[in-house]
Amino acid sequence: MDIGVWWSSAVLEHKLERCHRSGRVEEVWNCRRLPRGLGRSPRADRLVVASAGRWVGFFRLVPEVLFTPDDPACPYALIFDAKSWTLFRVSVSCKPFRGWTYKLPAALSQAPPSARAQP
Repeated sequence: MDIGVWWSSAVLEHKLERCHRSGRVEEVWNCRRLPRGLGRSPRADRLVVASAGRWVGFFRLVPEVLFTPDDPACPYALIFDAKSWTLFRVSVSCKPFRGWTYKLPAALSQAPPSARAQP
């Protein structure tokens, strides 16, 4: 399943700055509620990122979700390995939005991703 999010360039840069470290580098995206359908797709779930006016790339989500009941504003956290960042070969424009979306352009799922790379 693909979950689309809009991040500022600064947030995306922050998530990617630890990619050069050795081993697995886990990052999180906090959310108020869980996206529907996580873990039900035959392929890996992806956190698809839009930034600076276009869909940029994606991270592969790990199967676990963090739950923090003491944080009522954002009790859930989706976990991803920052090293799984993969740029899209196609450039598809996107307007800023809040929260997440399941409505991603078809071109993103049909086009093969480029090799993993830093923006």
